[in-house]
Amino acid sequence: MWKIAIIDDDPSLLEGMRESIPWHELNAEWAGQCLDGSQGVEWVLEHRPDIVITDINMPVMNGLEMIEKLRERKYQGKFIILSGYSDFEYARQALRLEVDDYVSKPITIEGLMNVMSRTIGRLSEEKMRHSENEDADKKIRVFEPYIVKEWLKSVLVGSAAKDVMDLELIKLKAAKWERQTHLVLCLELLESEGLDNWYAFDRGVMQFAVQNIVQELVEQQALDYDYVQMNGRQFALILHSDERGADAGSLPKQAVPAQESIATSLAKHLKLHTAAGIGTVQDDWNRICESFESASQALRQLPEEGGPSPEGAAGRSVRFYHQLAEAIRNAQEEQAKALVRTYIAERSPFAKADMKLLAGELWAIIAYSLYDVGVDLKQIYPAFEPVPETSGALEPWLETIVTTIIHSTHMSENMRHRKVVEFVIQFVHEHYMEDITLGLLADKVQISKNYLGQIFKNVMQETFNQYVTRIRMEKAKGMLLEGNLYIYEVAEKVGYNSISYFSTQFKKITGYNPTDLIN
Repeated sequence: MWKIAIIDDDPSLLEGMRESIPWHELNAEWAGQCLDGSQGVEWVLEHRPDIVITDINMPVMNGLEMIEKLRERKYQGKFIILSGYSDFEYARQALRLEVDDYVSKPITIEGLMNVMSRTIGRLSEEKMRHSENEDADKKIRVFEPYIVKEWLKSVLVGSAAKDVMDLELIKLKAAKWERQTHLVLCLELLESEGLDNWYAFDRGVMQFAVQNIVQELVEQQALDYDYVQMNGRQFALILHSDERGADAGSLPKQAVPAQESIATSLAKHLKLHTAAGIGTVQDDWNRICESFESASQALRQLPEEGGPSPEGAAGRSVRFYHQLAEAIRNAQEEQAKALVRTYIAERSPFAKADMKLLAGELWAIIAYSLYDVGVDLKQIYPAFEPVPETSGALEPWLETIVTTIIHSTHMSENMRHRKVVEFVIQFVHEHYMEDITLGLLADKVQISKNYLGQIFKNVMQETFNQYVTRIRMEKAKGMLLEGNLYIYEVAEKVGYNSISYFSTQFKKITGYNPTDLIN
């Protein structure tokens, strides 16, 4: 119910309005009254009505002066002016103070009702927009880690989204990057028996293990970095340094031993072999994509005799591969086709050998990217599509592949799966302190428990229980760092009755004992 206050030095008018206006028809209520602007300032700031109806000509402080004082003190309510004055200067001043309506005395109840109805209508629209914005902000907070991860990937491929720059984590990261230099170390898992064994066992576990080893080794060298999983076979480290100019030359020197220790450890512990490429140093974080491009190109061997021409190889764009793969996996058909048209227009004509190279590498990138979201390209295209013979046929060939993949039943099913997973993620963030189970959520989305578990793992690369535990520990870590609660209170707030079990899980996920974070 909307609260409406009236400020006027005429007691009879105040009484008449209070008694005569059918407040219920407006879904409103009389909130209070004052006889002058000075009283009105203090009363409004204390009670915060939605609408203030005020006279202009009052003793001590007039209505416009009162409005100005309230605006200075950040009162955001609506104002309707009642006045027997029709002077243009008053109207102009009222406009400057963002007054919502201006009514000359004498007025009728019907006239005032019309004015209040319009103002309440605007209030309702604003409240609805505010509610929608809050919902959007809430969703952003729920998916914040996912958004940051996707933003980092977009930075590497040169398509960093501007619409998430207001997100606090991204804003802080970008502000820090402004003062640093950057270099990309790109690594790719090579075909090997070890890779085949991991893919047959659990590629999600493999990716988790790779990330843990890489991060541990990089942190041992005290490097400032961001880890980005590009697809199931390729990942990148964005290394940062506070040194600038000539001093920034230490970054490549730091990247080499990091790359060597990563390759040695992955081979020793996971039986995985890697190729690596080190990019160029960049002072501007908006050009990190250029470092990624040069690092990715360094992964490729120089063309052999009789192979693609060096000119064609140099013209390849790894960023284009990844941008197109991301557009396809997100079912952005027009975006994908626009990328194809721009890329071909900038580089056409292609030598036949270069077309084969482009098609082969693009096919592999798309296959890896789709596989990461649970779609097997072989289900859509059982065999590699023959590369066209002429440069002019390359664009329609690529566009046909894009359309076929995006409109396939496998992609449609995958998009539905991702929506289901989004619901599960939001539910976990809102109810992590409760006893939530996969069976409970399966009932809510009307699919079987086992099928939901499979979908969740395909999309998130971890099991539902692993995800719930990780979110609980992230929340617990924040509470412990704030220092306002005992350990047993934190355990209860994230859904654990046993402090011992909570401490064990906390150590397993964060690497710390809960007591380590208490000052």
